[in-house]
Amino acid sequence: MSGIVGAVGPRAFQAVRSMHQVLTHRGDVRRCSQGKLSNDIEYAVSALGDAQFSASSGSSGLTITVSDRYHSSYAQARIVDSRVLLLDRDWIGSRPLFYGSNLTGSLCAFASERKALWSVGINRAQRVDPGTTVAIHGPRSITFGTKNTLQQSSRNHATYNESRVVHDLSELLKSVMNELADEQMGVAFSGGVDSSLLCAIMQNNANNLYFAAGLPESHDLKSAQQAARLMRIDLQVIPLDACHVEMLIPRVIETVESCNPLDLAIALPMYVLSEQTKAAGLNSILTGQGADELFAGYSRYARLAATNHKGLRDALESDVLNIARDNLERDNLTAASHSIDVILPYLDPRVVKFGLTIDSTLKLNRGINKYILRKVAEQLMPYELAYRPKKALQYGTGISTVLRKLARKNLPRDKRNSKGAVGIYLRSVAEKCGIAVAE
Repeated sequence: MSGIVGAVGPRAFQAVRSMHQVLTHRGDVRRCSQGKLSNDIEYAVSALGDAQFSASSGSSGLTITVSDRYHSSYAQARIVDSRVLLLDRDWIGSRPLFYGSNLTGSLCAFASERKALWSVGINRAQRVDPGTTVAIHGPRSITFGTKNTLQQSSRNHATYNESRVVHDLSELLKSVMNELADEQMGVAFSGGVDSSLLCAIMQNNANNLYFAAGLPESHDLKSAQQAARLMRIDLQVIPLDACHVEMLIPRVIETVESCNPLDLAIALPMYVLSEQTKAAGLNSILTGQGADELFAGYSRYARLAATNHKGLRDALESDVLNIARDNLERDNLTAASHSIDVILPYLDPRVVKFGLTIDSTLKLNRGINKYILRKVAEQLMPYELAYRPKKALQYGTGISTVLRKLARKNLPRDKRNSKGAVGIYLRSVAEKCGIAVAE
């Protein structure tokens, strides 16, 4: 696990030390550097855990880089020639990075988690968006830029040939998974086509541990157990109940820095899976995250396709570009709380770039969502698994149902049946426990 923190302004080093204490789950301080920018403003930057630290001399001075990097994903900060602190992320954005200034404008800082910034008085932490750069010349001098991100030219090179796409996508996924062959990891296994296909491709199944979590009679647990039997996978089931969920709610709210009901319903099973992965002595967990956005897995895409495929194509592109904000940051924070890294084969840049060139008619075809991915899967697993429908995680695990019941149980009568009852309940838990959350 890794993370990065840093600050610009008076007492920058003291601020960085305070943030270290909040992010101990991301690892010990690997290296810390401090100095002054050319405008005589103090700075300090630190690499935590497995984060990379490097220093290089150029014609105009020394450049220091700290990078939270895992495979092809990164969030990094650079002190460039003692002139400016540059923050940037890759264009998919599975490694989170936040920054902000305090109310007096005396300190600007960055960190892998908002809660670290909150600890030094920066209450309005902002996201460094994927594919962008933030240039900090001083606490009151911040500018923004956009890198060469997702190439819209993919629209001009759309691939329509089904057999060719099936072959190329299959070979690409095999190449990505082959690079993970030596890594022992936990696998979040739901029994859906996304995780099942990755497991079917893996050559080292015996080295990994497979986990599924949910309510005992939930759709996802039954689906995962059936798929595991068909694929001869030794699945470890983690049954949850209402009491366990209620106990975990404050921890998960604090972890994901949010009271959003959807975030909690998805993060809670991930929290349990990450905890189990860590208890097993592993350092990473593999998920099928990204397949829905890339290959049209959500039910709402069918409505767009019925109208026009341009609308579907635009929605898929937008969802891939926003997946860090909507999903990846939450998942990273959840796993990081147990010092676990998340492995995302479907969001490998090579898979994303190729996936965006596939014409939308091959993603949603004759009412079959993720059609092209299922065509790849049917070559490697039983047909019934390749085409098995899957519920959204928050419903499939049964967590959303439990949250609604807890809201009705704990809220006053006049609020328990309101439309936003679950959100009201979660905010009341956060307030009662004194947990800070993002606005």
